[in-house]
Amino acid sequence: MADQIKRLNIADEKFSKKKLLGFSMVRMGNILQGLMIGEVTYFATNSLGIAAAAISIGMAIKTAIDAVTDLLMGAIVDRTHTKWGKARPWVLAGIPMWILTLLVFAVPRSLMSDMGIVVYITILSTLVSAIFGTMANIAYETHIKRSIVNNDNRVRTLTVIGLIYAIGSLGLQIALPAVINIFHASQRGFIIIAAITAIIGIVACLMAFFLCEEYSEEELAAFEGYEPEKQKENVPISVFLKSVAKNKYLVMFTLINFMYMIVMMSSFGVGQYYFQYVYGNLGTFSIVMAASVALFPVFAAIPKLSKKMGSAKLISGSMMISIIGIIIRMFLPQSIAAQMVGYLAVSLPNIINACVLSQVNYELMEYGRYKTGVVAEGMYSAFISFAQKMATSLNSVIVGLILSGTGFDTLTKAVTKNGFEDWAALAALGTKGFDTYVEGGAATVDKALKGISFAYNGMPLIFLAISIVLFAFFHLERDLKQLRVENGFNEDGTLRESK
Repeated sequence: MADQIKRLNIADEKFSKKKLLGFSMVRMGNILQGLMIGEVTYFATNSLGIAAAAISIGMAIKTAIDAVTDLLMGAIVDRTHTKWGKARPWVLAGIPMWILTLLVFAVPRSLMSDMGIVVYITILSTLVSAIFGTMANIAYETHIKRSIVNNDNRVRTLTVIGLIYAIGSLGLQIALPAVINIFHASQRGFIIIAAITAIIGIVACLMAFFLCEEYSEEELAAFEGYEPEKQKENVPISVFLKSVAKNKYLVMFTLINFMYMIVMMSSFGVGQYYFQYVYGNLGTFSIVMAASVALFPVFAAIPKLSKKMGSAKLISGSMMISIIGIIIRMFLPQSIAAQMVGYLAVSLPNIINACVLSQVNYELMEYGRYKTGVVAEGMYSAFISFAQKMATSLNSVIVGLILSGTGFDTLTKAVTKNGFEDWAALAALGTKGFDTYVEGGAATVDKALKGISFAYNGMPLIFLAISIVLFAFFHLERDLKQLRVENGFNEDGTLRESK
């Protein structure tokens, strides 16, 4: 009876503005940090003159290590039991994460060879992402799950978090190309942005720790309908990985996240190359990204759409719109309006994901508990994060190979070795300038620009199409409702009243 009372009490929880603020701030901080680390390849190639393939391999190594530590951290989170909770203490790992992020961009260039710079950036980036970033990010979803149990409150919280994240990350995305352009891709510009975002990130970590308290193990177990001792069991990684085979939807959703991460990396990371070299004006990229504010009204509709359509269908529908947007900008490459439409369309699934992806993951945890009997939280977040980071690693390698393989390195060398201020100064000379200063002449330039265009448009188009096909077989919500009924709950997960 006591467990029943506890269950009903937290099931009737009120919406917490305090927790909303804390989770929103740390989410924005973590995403901003991810975007900064995502700038490393561009920073190394354009600010430091490092070969694209060399730094891409370094980032791939970093991301591969990062992916492995995700699974280890997921197990550690599930085994953490402190007076502050299971996931809450790990938010403080964001403080050293941000300090090291700043040091990545403060590389002492004059004291190192090109290889030394690659090693320095790879090591520090690995510490940022694979150690401290993993500690903070893997615990994030579990922290929300254990602090907010009412589904409506969660979706509402996640939607507002998504809006704040969108505003914050858009501000950084707009600022980065603008600052890079103002400082002619200098190291100083990157350091300024890194310092500002580091201050925001550290403050966010402290706010999340003090504002977002978790429910107790006993309250959560009573609410979800299992014994408290089950939550405290130490599930080995091997047991969890075996259970994954029985959770087909986790496998499918992980693959979808894997491919969409490649899409997003291409959209922003390659976008800077595209606008600087293909479109011909890097500053225009800031204008295109600024148009993303047109999507902000979508946030108000997400909770209702998610409840009516289901989170998975909402995500897949937004991906169909993305494909249309990419096709439009491919056919009208020099139209700023077409570029805006394309960027908005590709950004739409990211906005939807920011609001409902965690909710899908919570449903996967519940589905997995019914199908396998394994109670895990951190490892579910870790498994999907593992796939996303492997996608980042793969994307880094693919983009680096595409750029180097299609002659991009000759473009940067032509700028740095001949004393041009930037690519725009060389491009202004036209074909004659290309034939004079670029190895292989105008033909090499044309090949390199086509390579950038494929990485910006072709790769996202392929992976979005595959994701939509997978979603056609994704029936998680339907099957979960059936499992809830079979296990004594209502379809929405609330406890069935006894007669």
